[in-house]
Amino acid sequence: MVEEAKNIAELEAICRNCELCPLAETRQNVVFGEGSGQAGIFLLGEAPGAKEDQIGRPFVGRAGNILNRALDQSGLIREDVFITGSVKCRPPRNRNPHQGEIEACRAFLERQLTLLRPKIVICMGLVSIRNLLGLHSRLAEIRGRFFETPSFRVLPTYHPAAILRGTADASCLAEDFKTAAFEVKLNQ
Repeated sequence: MVEEAKNIAELEAICRNCELCPLAETRQNVVFGEGSGQAGIFLLGEAPGAKEDQIGRPFVGRAGNILNRALDQSGLIREDVFITGSVKCRPPRNRNPHQGEIEACRAFLERQLTLLRPKIVICMGLVSIRNLLGLHSRLAEIRGRFFETPSFRVLPTYHPAAILRGTADASCLAEDFKTAAFEVKLNQ
């Protein structure tokens, strides 16, 4: 059914009715993602938090404020990128999503990538990096390096929540966003 979605709106309608994992039982809203249908840059996070679950939009809480500042500092406009999570429903108590939950959402993510055809996917945080690239490296070792896939390039970076926790510097996120923006413009 997911593979039959001809556009993002159809895919979102399917996703809103998803019950493939136990997260569907506790969610308030599906957080499908948002942004431009012609986005050259696709931002992939981990999972919705409490505020995102309440509102149904990605990155609208405190981490979203950091994300917005980093986008501004890099010259990117939030509405010109596409933002989503590795899972579309909030895990209880903001825990990291379990592997089965990530796998249940995998078809939605793959179809989003197929329909949107971004040039660069920025993986924010280890959950999204492991989900998309299968890497189990330390983030400090791979941050800011491009990884090639047959369809797009992947740029690992810190999750905005790492900046909130003080485990990453905000300038790293803005710097990585600038790098991605430069690469997209260079290859237009």
